[in-house]
Amino acid sequence: MDWIMPMEPISSMTIPVGEEWVYQIKWDGIRGLVYCQKNGDEKQIRIFTKKRRDRTVFYPELHCLTDLITVDSAVFDGEIVVLELDGRPSFQLSLIRERVGDPGRLAYYTSRYPVIYVIFDILYYQDRLLTGLPLHQRYEVLSHSLRPGPNTIITENYTEGPELFDLMKKRGWEGMVSKKRESLYLPAKNHREWFKHKGLKKILAVVCGIEWKDASFPRSLILGIYQQNNWIFIGNASLGLTQDDWYRLTGYASAFKMESSPFQDIRRWKGKQVTWLKPLLICWVRFLEWTNDGALRHPVILGFSEGSAAQANGKEWFIDE
Repeated sequence: MDWIMPMEPISSMTIPVGEEWVYQIKWDGIRGLVYCQKNGDEKQIRIFTKKRRDRTVFYPELHCLTDLITVDSAVFDGEIVVLELDGRPSFQLSLIRERVGDPGRLAYYTSRYPVIYVIFDILYYQDRLLTGLPLHQRYEVLSHSLRPGPNTIITENYTEGPELFDLMKKRGWEGMVSKKRESLYLPAKNHREWFKHKGLKKILAVVCGIEWKDASFPRSLILGIYQQNNWIFIGNASLGLTQDDWYRLTGYASAFKMESSPFQDIRRWKGKQVTWLKPLLICWVRFLEWTNDGALRHPVILGFSEGSAAQANGKEWFIDE
């Protein structure tokens, strides 16, 4: 089967309403397409990210799909998700799992970060390409294409968009997607049919370093969180800081300088001027969403906190503005 470029929702702060729209929970995971095809007497699946990376070997929990899919050939679109202990999807944990590169460590990662596959579309069914059908017809096919089984969920369609979005914010989930019932499956963002809605969030982060423009002018703070006994880089930020903040941070850097980075991977800072700091100072950071490489998108420093660095564990809060 040929590669089908994934359709991507467009960011929007406005929720469209009307009978022509349906609404789905936006699961906070790794976009995954599953290709199933019969080879001889057996079905085989291949699992790809939206950038066409073959990750079949690294998600053995999803290999059960060969027994659940009711036809010989199909292509599914969905999210590969790791859940928190309270049942919330976690992009950070999903990203940790996605970054596994050694098959020899899969036993550890499948037990510590088990995934589920949340399916929201079907693009191919029994030798027929479905991308030219409207969404509501594809969803009807999808609902009959799988038997119930472990690690797989077909996402639900809802009819009340604003109410669903409010519920997602209360639960601390990522947000939701609005889709036209008649929408075809179009490549990338070449459409006005799917929209994603996310509220602004805030997170506690630790100031792990300062990146400098030159010897005397700071560029940005290097931020991290503490998870699974490791410091994890979550991005750089400078917006929101005043001149007085920078003055105090320069003095702080002199007192709490470290010779080495708290992060395991420091290749991104090669050739840059960086002062590494003891991970003690924490701050509130507002952001829109996570990028695919695990950084905050559009971060703004809201202020500093007197709490413990251990509180910067990746928990997120929605902000009403």
